[in-house]
Amino acid sequence: MPIQKTTEWATIGKIVAPFGLRGQMKVTSLTDIPDRFAHLEEVYLGSEYKSYTIKEVRPYKGNMVLLKVAGVANATAAEALRNQDVFIPAEQLAKLPPDFYYQHDILGLSVEKVDGGQVVGTIVDIMPTGGNDVYIIKASDGKQYLIPAVKSIIKQVDLIRRVMYIEPIGGMLDDDAVVDEQESPDEEEGEE
Repeated sequence: MPIQKTTEWATIGKIVAPFGLRGQMKVTSLTDIPDRFAHLEEVYLGSEYKSYTIKEVRPYKGNMVLLKVAGVANATAAEALRNQDVFIPAEQLAKLPPDFYYQHDILGLSVEKVDGGQVVGTIVDIMPTGGNDVYIIKASDGKQYLIPAVKSIIKQVDLIRRVMYIEPIGGMLDDDAVVDEQESPDEEEGEE
């Protein structure tokens, strides 16, 4: 029976394909905790958050696991669950150290400048990079800004008020930021 929709949910995976004939499913893990699925007794699938008891889970390739749940006995039943998100109640998430946040906590935050409280926009996406994440901020006029998730710029995250306070560096939010201009072919002289 589905849990009521008042529960807050955390997405920990996505079913990408059936595996074999006995109802196993390939699941892309969306968690940084390597054995996250091994410590769960049940997961919730789809927009109705239907509960499924975990029968078996094992690592697969890369960031994938093979998941077998009660009630999914064959490849046809597993295929019907393709592209479903895998959820757990948010209260089952591991506690993070100070100044670390889950992506679902960051998405949707209003972003304001520390000095003066000018609203920059809302965080609409997170782009992972090699060194740090980059937050994609959408302003009310439709412009988008890229803000690196580094302490020198992100000064405070207030999850209760749903606001992130930033101190942008010069040019980060300016419309007239200096851009390297390439020389046009007529301006080049004497080069061969």
